[in-house]
Amino acid sequence: MMKRTPPLFMLVVLCAPVFGGVADDGVISTGEYAFSLTWRSYDPPLIVNGGGAYEISVRDNGRLIVQSTSTPLERYVSGAYDILLFNNSQLLYLDGVTEFISLGQTGTATLKGGGINYIKAMRYVTPGDENIFIYAYKDSWSWIDNDPLRGIQGIWLDTDLPFRIEFINNSDYSPTWMSVQVIPEPATFVLLAGGGLLFRRK
Repeated sequence: MMKRTPPLFMLVVLCAPVFGGVADDGVISTGEYAFSLTWRSYDPPLIVNGGGAYEISVRDNGRLIVQSTSTPLERYVSGAYDILLFNNSQLLYLDGVTEFISLGQTGTATLKGGGINYIKAMRYVTPGDENIFIYAYKDSWSWIDNDPLRGIQGIWLDTDLPFRIEFINNSDYSPTWMSVQVIPEPATFVLLAGGGLLFRRK
């Protein structure tokens, strides 16, 4: 028994900096990794900036901003592996790597970059009630294999990088694609507005 104590002690010492500081300042920074974390605050939000977590559960009116994560995506090691949105929680995803994002009826996810493998929306949807907003170039995106049940692919508007997100569907709810609204390139509207001005001048 005594022989096992030093290695166990070393493991605790080595892991302490990785788990420390997350709950104190609301930021998961480079070198920090949270195993399971629940966040309920809107202001301040929880920010992931270079760190990672196995599971982040955002509840009530909580807000999560993912600016960047540790890489590569690896369970229990790096990336924001699972993100779960409950109640009226909000997610702003700018960059990083994530395996899975799950949304309930009233949570919202705004996605502008990064590598996200799967999204699941567990909600009943009516037209105009989308809660997953994907910022992609207007003519770049399509359903995977032309099948909205499979997922979506395209080019992120903010980063010019490709993305491919597969959908997980639950037969008890509306298909995930019905919760998705793609925000087109703002330049499209600028050109249309400019054209309207030119037309008026003539």
